Amino acid sequence: MWRTVMAMALAGGLLACVGEPEVQRVDLTADSEKAVLAALTKVKASEAQRIAVLNAYDSRNGELVKLNRSSKQIIDQWYTLKRTAPDYLQQVDALAVKWAQVNADEMRARGAYEHELAANLSPGQWSGWLDFMANLAAARRRAELYRQDGIAGPRGP
Repeated sequence: MWRTVMAMALAGGLLACVGEPEVQRVDLTADSEKAVLAALTKVKASEAQRIAVLNAYDSRNGELVKLNRSSKQIIDQWYTLKRTAPDYLQQVDALAVKWAQVNADEMRARGAYEHELAANLSPGQWSGWLDFMANLAAARRRAELYRQDGIAGPRGP
């Protein structure tokens, strides 16, 4: 029974890939720069557009990576709190304030980055960019799901 379900899921996944072959050519574990380069190819960006988008990426990516890491660290701290501690709720409040600030900063930085991208791409290219990135994100989530629950075998290092 489970083999049938897995075969159907695999077949569905393969059929879904037919419409977006570029997603399959991008290594799902690739760093964001490779995804940006693949997206630029997908939307047929001109050389000037490629330079503008890569400059926007270079100017914002470090900050976005740092903010994402900070957000995850705060969540990790929250998970380690002792739920029965007398000051647990105060600790949660303090972490919530920090997390809200980090996420506000991330939204501002990502908004500035995406504004630069949208300003340098045509509306059609921007739409294609968003579709490509959404498909890539979904493929990454599926890959992570399959690694975590053992469907695709044991987790790697």
